[in-house]
Amino acid sequence: RWSSGGAEGQEAEVLAQLRGVIDPDLGKDIVECGFVKEMAIKDGDVTFTLELTTPACPVKEEFKKESEALVGKLPWVKSVSVSISSQKRGATGKGGMSRSQGCPGLKDVQRIIAVSSGKGGVGKSTVAINLAYSIAQLGGRVGIIDADIFGPSMPTMVAPPDARCRLSKDNEAMLAPLECQGVKLMSYGYTAKAMKEGAAMMRGPMASSTVHQLIAFTDWGHLDYLIVDMPPGTSDIHMTLCQEVTIDGAVIVTTPQKLSFVDVVRGIDMFDKLRVPILGLVENMAFFDCSCGKRHKPFGDGHGGKLLELYGIPQSWMLPLDGDISTRSDSGKPFVFGGDPKIVQIYEDMAAGVVKQLSILLAEGTDAPLIEFDQESASIKVTPVQGPVIKIDPQTLRDECRCAVCQNEPKKSTKHAAPTAPLVPQDMVPKGRYALAIDWSDGHSSIYPYSQLLERD
Repeated sequence: RWSSGGAEGQEAEVLAQLRGVIDPDLGKDIVECGFVKEMAIKDGDVTFTLELTTPACPVKEEFKKESEALVGKLPWVKSVSVSISSQKRGATGKGGMSRSQGCPGLKDVQRIIAVSSGKGGVGKSTVAINLAYSIAQLGGRVGIIDADIFGPSMPTMVAPPDARCRLSKDNEAMLAPLECQGVKLMSYGYTAKAMKEGAAMMRGPMASSTVHQLIAFTDWGHLDYLIVDMPPGTSDIHMTLCQEVTIDGAVIVTTPQKLSFVDVVRGIDMFDKLRVPILGLVENMAFFDCSCGKRHKPFGDGHGGKLLELYGIPQSWMLPLDGDISTRSDSGKPFVFGGDPKIVQIYEDMAAGVVKQLSILLAEGTDAPLIEFDQESASIKVTPVQGPVIKIDPQTLRDECRCAVCQNEPKKSTKHAAPTAPLVPQDMVPKGRYALAIDWSDGHSSIYPYSQLLERD
């Protein structure tokens, strides 16, 4: 209920007018979306806030202008003042479960976007960096991390005034991110160890641990979006990040060649298994425009349409083969600052599309369920984003463990067994968007896909 100084009829009239403002992405009016907050009416002066899903909303100014115009048409209204804010995503859900437990640097990060490719050399890092800066130009607070420790690209492509990593002033247990033109940065290539020793040489588990430490123990502060420039392929690093960090969506980068199509399918399948939604597809180096006015496609028509159809990817963009993109990237300045306006517009459309798709997913309730141990009923309580609450007996769930040890051990008869203390979960930790890890009081640890918890008889 909004405060209106007793003018309930006037408040209802204002809300009726605001129902004429439609969110083009969600297909609902802003009142139904719950955007209208903190309304106050006094002596014909109307003030309220539009709390949008993101500060990078591409149509926020249109919302504001339409709202002011529609409310201003009411005969008794003297003035209209509209403020814009954005919804804040809680760091923890019911029961204290964190979206990114074990990652203190991510506690105030609202959304995490992976930019990935099935193979190297397709321009993924170029896309990731220019996407990050394009979202920042929409009004979002953005950070980007280079997760490729074997071949970090960011130190070449973004040259901040001070390129040395330091400890955070607020927490000496964490690194302070670098910053360049309003975007926060982190890469193995910026660290003192990398600058001293050059290329990283380490085995898979150590590499995965290093990447996790970089993303989890960087003091990112409040970010609306963190872009993760993933390594090429589908390695241990990808699995570790998707398990330890709640990635909200992925942008897939490919090129028109058939080999890229084969490789990118593996990447899409990986994200599908880990329940990470695909936000869009980028076909890089898809064409070039000749000075004669003709558009050429040196690698053919590509397979973007086939991927969209096969996997239901909601949107795609085609980027040209343009030498200036490479030249500007090598100079340490993102292409979106001063590049060809036609190509910059593609990046701007990409940023708006990614932000839009994340808002749609949020409205559709694609987040992982909230899970807690209910002491009163001695049950594990599963609260889906949509649908009824589910309560599961801890012993029943323990018996459903699908790990190799539990599947191979013979079932024990409890008919004449001595009574033992009731089985309870001692710790519950989300594994990305797809599973929950539980440490049981009997000393065993289990991992349950969310689908197993939600699909109960």
